[in-house]
Amino acid sequence: MNDQLFYQAPNARTGDVIPKYIDGTYQLFYLKNWTDRSDPAFVPGWHRMESKDLLHMSQETPIHVRGGTGDLIFHNGQWHLFACIFPDGKQLVTHYISKDGSLDHWALQEADTFGPDGVIYHPSDWRDPRIEYCPEAGEFRMRLAARVNESHSQTGCVGLCVSKDLKHWEYRQPEYYPRRFNGACECPDIFSMGDWEYLVFSSYTTLFGNYYVKRPLGSKQWQLPRNHRLDSRGFYAAKTAGHGAERYLFGWLPTKEENIFGFWPDRMEAQDYRTWDWGGSLVIHQLRQLPDGDLGLCLPDGKRRLFRKPVENQLRLCTPSWQETPEGLCAVSTAAQSLALMQPMPNRGCLRAAIRATDARQTGVILRAAEDLGRGYYLCLEPEQNRLVYRSWLRMYEEGGKTFPYDVEMEVPLRKTVDDKYTLEVIWEGSAATAYVNAEAALSFRMYDLTAGNLGLFSLGQAVFSDIEMYQ
Repeated sequence: MNDQLFYQAPNARTGDVIPKYIDGTYQLFYLKNWTDRSDPAFVPGWHRMESKDLLHMSQETPIHVRGGTGDLIFHNGQWHLFACIFPDGKQLVTHYISKDGSLDHWALQEADTFGPDGVIYHPSDWRDPRIEYCPEAGEFRMRLAARVNESHSQTGCVGLCVSKDLKHWEYRQPEYYPRRFNGACECPDIFSMGDWEYLVFSSYTTLFGNYYVKRPLGSKQWQLPRNHRLDSRGFYAAKTAGHGAERYLFGWLPTKEENIFGFWPDRMEAQDYRTWDWGGSLVIHQLRQLPDGDLGLCLPDGKRRLFRKPVENQLRLCTPSWQETPEGLCAVSTAAQSLALMQPMPNRGCLRAAIRATDARQTGVILRAAEDLGRGYYLCLEPEQNRLVYRSWLRMYEEGGKTFPYDVEMEVPLRKTVDDKYTLEVIWEGSAATAYVNAEAALSFRMYDLTAGNLGLFSLGQAVFSDIEMYQ
């Protein structure tokens, strides 16, 4: 059983995950992006693994379904699976039925393959089917990544078809059509939690990432949450699964290992400079419903419990602008940056800290910091902008400033707190990492070039650090 924090099979990248909770077990189907097709284990198509706790993954099983993202559903004693294919530039949805009642042997129903109608939906996009049964209407509803057949460019939508028998589909008006995206709204997923219904989807245009909208149960009008983006640029193709009050969001943190798109800077050997791949490592967020119905992302309890071995704090104050108080370690300078180094970081670990930004423009932690603080990965709380910012070591040098024509590498918005206090949790394993703030927002990122270093603290302005704990 594999217990990686960020699952990734050897010689492959984790692509789109199709998560299902079936009979007490999470069944995780996924698109396996092989990096080495000469591997003796190479089998194209979907793969499946299962887990009871989302920590320990079973061995993978190839299920020989060829195609892109889809879904499966149980009906009349049979499992039905839907995927998408791309023959001759077209996009079509395919239908499979389990041969033997298992989740691993599937028979393609070629006669059931279908594409967009060309009336409501444009022929260019028709993929990523997600299926649910609506007992009130007595019909199955399929949401798809699609584009509306209109003349302007921003036609990306979540399409909708309905069926009584999973074979014959009727085209309906889009489930969600914001007239905002120049490409299809990928990997749609719909679910209910409490008194709210949610629609999650991914976009590769306008802003690259995952989004969601919400509506009260029984309503037909979608609402934009205060922060309708889930995680940041380093997280994609997310879908959900769960049971009862427990629900998780499954997506992937892309690697930076292959120059797929030809965008790597020619003169820069640093891997952190490189562009994102398609697929990478599995990221699982726990979903939490906030009082206003918005969704929060938090570290799954099971992963938090995995870290039991504390690392003793070793504090070294690098600037004179610190004071030890009963509340915690205080950065007292109003106009200069306070810096501190702590213990070395293990290859796999968890950090928890409480930070009260009393009068700080920017404050937070440094990961894998060099002894002279010349390099490191910064997680910056910016209270005035209500956001968490990721800044790599590249931004500390002139070449980084010349290469990046923008101020912020990655960011996620935060809700303003009453007391300016933030609870930060970070987990990391090798190059992969995710930061959580206030069990509300998450930011997944990579740390390639700096493979070792120390934990550090910093604050531009006054802040108080307390309850700093690191575990391996």
